[in-house]
Amino acid sequence: MSTLYELLQVKENATQEEITESYHKILQKADSLPPNETVIEQVRRIKIAYGILSDSEKRKKYDSDLATKRAEELLENVQVKNEKEPENLVESNKEERLRKTISNQINNIMDNYEEQKIKQEQQKKLAEKQAKKEFRKAKREAQKQQQIKREMQIQAYGDYLQKQGYKVKYPWTWLRVKRLLIAIFAVIVSLFILWHIPFVKNSLTNLYQENFVIKFLVDITSSILTSIIDGIKSIFQ
Repeated sequence: MSTLYELLQVKENATQEEITESYHKILQKADSLPPNETVIEQVRRIKIAYGILSDSEKRKKYDSDLATKRAEELLENVQVKNEKEPENLVESNKEERLRKTISNQINNIMDNYEEQKIKQEQQKKLAEKQAKKEFRKAKREAQKQQQIKREMQIQAYGDYLQKQGYKVKYPWTWLRVKRLLIAIFAVIVSLFILWHIPFVKNSLTNLYQENFVIKFLVDITSSILTSIIDGIKSIFQ
């Protein structure tokens, strides 16, 4: 809402001297402009405003009317706001629901992303573990094949030297030790089985009692095995 004070470019608490000074400045500025309908209308309005504000009684009545009009406009604005409040509330609720929906969708996307990321990490670790396992298995197999090849070369070279009349002493290798252990185990199992056959048991018992050398070897072997078994038992007790 435009007021007479705004036309004269002064504040509402301006003194009479300030109003008069501003009025003359505006007129001087208007006189310097080319005459046209807009300028003439503006000058007319300025003169009317000055006629009201330069008179103390008219100014007092104008201020009173201005205050009343502003109060009425304020009341109208409050009523309009109250009337529109339910609609605004509905819009606010819609916006809030929309905001919550978007927030839930974002949270679901983030949760799915985290789940996919965790699954990918687990699959990656599982694949790495499997690859390491396969690599170790292939490495052991390669070492085993290499060892077998080396021992075959040693055996072949030893056989060649023996054919040439040389005395060959083969080095102890893990494969050779393993074969020896397997042979000993096979002999023990065979003897255990034969021991439970009655006539074989009687023959072996007689041989043990009659042959001093066999008895000595059996007793020594039995003592060694008993000591080993007792030592193993003492470790786990």
